[in-house]
Amino acid sequence: MTEPNDDTGRSDSAPDRSPAGEAADATPGIPDATAERAPAAIPHATPDAASEVASAPTSAPTPAPNPAVPSDPPPAAIPTAIRTAIPDATVEPAPPPRPRSAIRRLAAPLVVLVLALTAFVAFGSSLGRPGSGATLPHSGQTSLGKPLPGTATPVAPAHGPVAADIQRLADDRTQALATHDQTAFVADLAADDPGLVEGQLRLFRNLMRVPFDYAAYRVETVQTMPATDDRLIAYVDVSFDHRVTNADTATVGEGYRWTVLRATPGAPLHITAVDGTPYDGAGYAYARDFPAPWDHAELTVVRRDHVIVLADPATGQGAEQLADDAEDAARADLDMWADGGPAGTAPGFVIVPVADRATFYRLYGGRTGEHGEESGLTYALRTTEPAAKGRFGGARIVLDTTSGWFTSPNPERLGELLRHEMAHALVTPLRTEVPNQDQPVWVVEGFADWLALRGDALAGSDQLNEARTYVSTNRFTGRLPTDGELYQADTVGNAAAYEFAHLAIRRIETIGGGAAVYAFVTAVYADPAPAAVDAAIEKTTGRPREVFEKEWAAEVQNLVAS
Repeated sequence: MTEPNDDTGRSDSAPDRSPAGEAADATPGIPDATAERAPAAIPHATPDAASEVASAPTSAPTPAPNPAVPSDPPPAAIPTAIRTAIPDATVEPAPPPRPRSAIRRLAAPLVVLVLALTAFVAFGSSLGRPGSGATLPHSGQTSLGKPLPGTATPVAPAHGPVAADIQRLADDRTQALATHDQTAFVADLAADDPGLVEGQLRLFRNLMRVPFDYAAYRVETVQTMPATDDRLIAYVDVSFDHRVTNADTATVGEGYRWTVLRATPGAPLHITAVDGTPYDGAGYAYARDFPAPWDHAELTVVRRDHVIVLADPATGQGAEQLADDAEDAARADLDMWADGGPAGTAPGFVIVPVADRATFYRLYGGRTGEHGEESGLTYALRTTEPAAKGRFGGARIVLDTTSGWFTSPNPERLGELLRHEMAHALVTPLRTEVPNQDQPVWVVEGFADWLALRGDALAGSDQLNEARTYVSTNRFTGRLPTDGELYQADTVGNAAAYEFAHLAIRRIETIGGGAAVYAFVTAVYADPAPAAVDAAIEKTTGRPREVFEKEWAAEVQNLVAS
């Protein structure tokens, strides 16, 4: 199901029939900016599809020491934007909203997130072509907040061509990835902070394990603080532009904020702190899909033909088995979509298992505030490619391995969860982001359940238990479920709404076959406006919405009575 109007675009799973089950999806925002250099693509260090754990470096590099930065960066300040490697500055426009998120409750109480942000459901879309990495993608707005009271307005760099110098830091890191040079990767860090150096060494090791078609660091904005002495301090928002092999359809970005220090005029720049680009809004700590799993912990990376599992130490032991289960689910979804679905969908999936709720909510945005009972979150990542603005280039599926979907004695439960979340990720590249207009949740979640459970007999099954209860207590309205009904905290009502949404998609299949479902979902993901949704219903079923709705309601009544 989808989360109400927050800014991350999460997508979820169906109501759970297993103990303590839950699931969901999400999408933090991605800004745009202009870049003008073309760093090399990063070759993958270990191309085989096996479990990959890199060894620690034999010797730690020794970056040059740096004086401590005298104060913390302002968490939200109007940036002085620079074009990459271009010293003249302009002020960036206001930050775009994070895409809204969708939360799937699987047989657990639904906690409704009410966040005052304009955004989208997490399963986005990007039709950007997967390039070779030879051209550096561009991006546009940044997602930085307003200045805090008493915060100095950033000014233009004070010590010469700092824009070019800062871009050099990013270019050097890109080159270090391409040449697998860990010493170069941390050479510009402040050596007097061992934690910073070790954390970035771990990041380097993790990135070497992940197969990328493209990976590069790109400077987006620079906030230069007024100097009180000879030191220059800048807060630099950097995009880690990347494209995961056989998963992303376009380049996506992760937002970092580097604190950069120049001790004296003419001295080299050093990075003294690395964090995520902060988000000035409700619900999330970071604006740009930070932290990713590679920022979080030492990874075990397991690859299959259509799946990449990024497991932390708590889940690494089960990563091989999860990869096998996920590959089975991926093949099932991909094969089913191939039988009549259009091109342009995700070719594979990135799976991130975690074993604690804090990590579950921290990845890809640092979700704050009220948490729900999800067991899966699918994050759609906006593309950084300029031709695909308002679209999405990939998705990441985060799973809580302590949930009922993993612990249930029924072996089919995990497959259902995986197929549901993969259904969200599969169609992410088809979705267009339209301001203030989300794809209806009944379409998003109904389709995911339909693909995950297609072919299952529903009459008399426990898949409709909550729908039966809802109808028998005279709560069924005969209308297609609203977003509010899918968000409701009532367990029975929430689960019943998912079942009704599933049956609506099944009704489309009954009328026009699987091809009609694919055409309908594709049309709604391309244009979610209410009139366009009604037109898609009529085009794929031959019936206006009112007639379709009456037929669906009658079918619901017949099924729950059986």
